[in-house]
Amino acid sequence: METVTIETGQDVRPPTVRRRFLTTLGVICLCLIVSGIAVVPYFFMGEPDEEQDQTRWSLRMPDTHDIFLHFDQMKSFYAGLVAGEVYPRWEVDTNRGFGAPTTCFYPPAIYYVTSVFYFIARNWVLSLLWTHLAIMVASAAAIYLYARRSLSRPAAAVAMACYVILPYHLIDQYQRGALAELLGFVWMPLILLFIERLFDPAGRPPAFADKSIHHPSKSDYGLGTSVIDTRSSAARAIVAVAGLALAYGGFIWSHPPTAFQFSMAAAVFIPLLAIARKRWIGVPLAGAGIAIGIALSGAYLYPAYLEKNLIHNEFIAENWPYRESYVFTHTPYMDEHWQFFNLINMTWTVNAAIILVCIAAVLILRYGKRQTPVWPRWQAALWAVIGLFASLMMTRFSDPIGRRIPMIDIGVFSWRMLGITTLAAALLAGIVAEMGIRAFRARSRGLGSFAWGTVGLVIVSGAVFSVIAVLAPVWNGVLFVPEAEHLNPTMMPRTAPDDPEDLPQVDPVELDQDEGEANVRRWYPEHREIEARLKDADTLWVRTFNYPGWVATVDGRPATIETGEDLGDIHLDLNEGDHKVVLDFLETSIRRRGRYATLVSFLLVLVMLIGGAIASLVRLYRQRAERVFLS
Repeated sequence: METVTIETGQDVRPPTVRRRFLTTLGVICLCLIVSGIAVVPYFFMGEPDEEQDQTRWSLRMPDTHDIFLHFDQMKSFYAGLVAGEVYPRWEVDTNRGFGAPTTCFYPPAIYYVTSVFYFIARNWVLSLLWTHLAIMVASAAAIYLYARRSLSRPAAAVAMACYVILPYHLIDQYQRGALAELLGFVWMPLILLFIERLFDPAGRPPAFADKSIHHPSKSDYGLGTSVIDTRSSAARAIVAVAGLALAYGGFIWSHPPTAFQFSMAAAVFIPLLAIARKRWIGVPLAGAGIAIGIALSGAYLYPAYLEKNLIHNEFIAENWPYRESYVFTHTPYMDEHWQFFNLINMTWTVNAAIILVCIAAVLILRYGKRQTPVWPRWQAALWAVIGLFASLMMTRFSDPIGRRIPMIDIGVFSWRMLGITTLAAALLAGIVAEMGIRAFRARSRGLGSFAWGTVGLVIVSGAVFSVIAVLAPVWNGVLFVPEAEHLNPTMMPRTAPDDPEDLPQVDPVELDQDEGEANVRRWYPEHREIEARLKDADTLWVRTFNYPGWVATVDGRPATIETGEDLGDIHLDLNEGDHKVVLDFLETSIRRRGRYATLVSFLLVLVMLIGGAIASLVRLYRQRAERVFLS
C-alpha cells in the first residue's frame, strides 16, 4: 500500500483554540527565554568597581567600541525631547558645550527607543538593558514570523534560536556596542516577509498549498469569484506595499549603512524571486514599497544627504576606507586591533561554513531516498544565494563589483554584511530542520536523524563559538565609565576647528569688550534666552556653533548672526542698553522639504493600510454571507 504524505508548512491536524493558544504561548516564552539568555549577561560583565561597592551581581556593563558615543548621544536626545522637540537635532553639551547637529546625520530611531525606557526606568544602564532586550525579542519575533511562511513551528523556532545566538548578532552588543545597527536585525526579516507577500497572489506561499486536497469554492456552486479574488489580491498587495515601506523606512531611520548593504542583497533577491514564482508584477510593487520607504525617511535622510558637506563628513572615510575593510585584509589599523579583526574573520568563516553545511544538507535530504520532492526548492535557493552573495561582498574578490555600485562606501565597513549572512544561516538551518521533520513523517529515520544532527551541530557550534570568542573576553573586561566630556570630530561644522580638542572651556555667553554684562535666562538644546545690559555697543559671544538653522532675535526683531573666525561660534552685535536675545534652532528649507516628504508618505501608507483593512472586513462579510447562502 502506498503511503501519501501531505507536505505543508503547517501542522496537519486542525488546531483547536486551546492548542493554538498554548502553542503561541510556548513560542512567546521561547522567544523571551532565548533573548534573555543572549542579552542579560552583558549587564553583569566587566570587572566590578569595589570603590562603588559593586559585586559580580551588580548592574553594570563592560566597555565597548561605541557605547560611550551612544551613551552621551541618547542622553542629549532625551534632553531634547524633554525640552519639547519632536525630532531633536542639536546636542547641547557636545564639543565642550559648543554643540553638534548629531541627529541631523546620525539616525535617531534608536534614541527614541532608549528615551522611552529611560522615561520608565529613570536609570540609563537599566534603560539600555531593556532596550537591548526589546530589540533582541523583536529580532527573534521578526524572523519567526517570516520563517513561518515556509516552515513549521519547530523549524521556525530553530531559525529564531540561530538568529539570536550566532556570533555577529552578539558581537554588535558585547564587543562593538553598535546599538543602532542592532535594530537592523529587526527590519531585515520583515522586509523579506513583505517582499514575498507581493509575490503571493493567494495570500500564502506555495509551501502551504496541498493540491491533493480539494477545497470547495464558490465556483463549485456556480458563484462568480474573479472580481472578489482580484479585489482581495489587490488589497493584500496594497497592505504588503505599505508594510514594506514601513519596514524599509524604519531601517533607514535606524541605520542607513546596513540598510544600503541589505538593499544590495534585496536587489539580488527580488528578481530571482520573480523568476522562481513567475510573477513579475511583484518587482514594480516591491520597488514602490522601497520608494515609499525612502520617502518615509525623508525628514532624516534628505537633509542628511544634502547638508553633509556642512560638517567634517570625510572623517570616517579617511580613517576607515571601505576597501580596506574586507575580511582577511591586513592594514596598519587592523594589525593594531588584531584581536577584533581576527574575531571578524573567524565570524565570517563560521557563518560561511554554516551556510555551506546547510546547503549540502539540503541537497542530501532533497535527493535522499523516500524524501518527497513536494517543497518549494526556490526558497532554500534564494536564502542560500543572498548568504553567498553577502559573503562574497565582504572579500577583496568583490572589489570589481563594488567599484561599479554607487555609494557602496556608505556601508563604511564591508563586514557589516555579517548581519545578512547571519540571517541567511539561520533561515537555512530552519530549512534543514523542516526537512528533518518531513523525513520523520515519511518514516525515513536515517535522513531525519541526519537533518537534526546537522541542526544540532549548527546550534551547538554557533553557541560555543559565541560564548568563547565573543562573551568570554569581556567577562572581566574594563568597566564602562561615562566620559567626562563628549567630543565628536565628525559632527564639527566646517566653520569650526577641525579638532574639538582645540576648543576652549568658556562660559555660555561673553561680551567681546566687556562693556556690561550678559546672563543666561534659559538654555535649552534648541532654544536660548539671554539678557544683556551694555554700557556701550559690544559683541555678544554665544558658546554655540553658528550652524545653518540657528536664528536670532534681539528685542523681538530679527538679528544677523555673524560667525566667529576662530571658533565658528555665534556672534551678535548689540547696541548700548538692555536687550533680550533669543536664539532658536529651526528648520532650513531642505529640512522642511524632508519633513513634508515624510508626512505625505506616512499619510499615503496610512490610507493604504486603512483601505486594506476595509477590504478585509468586506471580504469577511461576503464569506459569512456565502456560508449562510450555502447552508
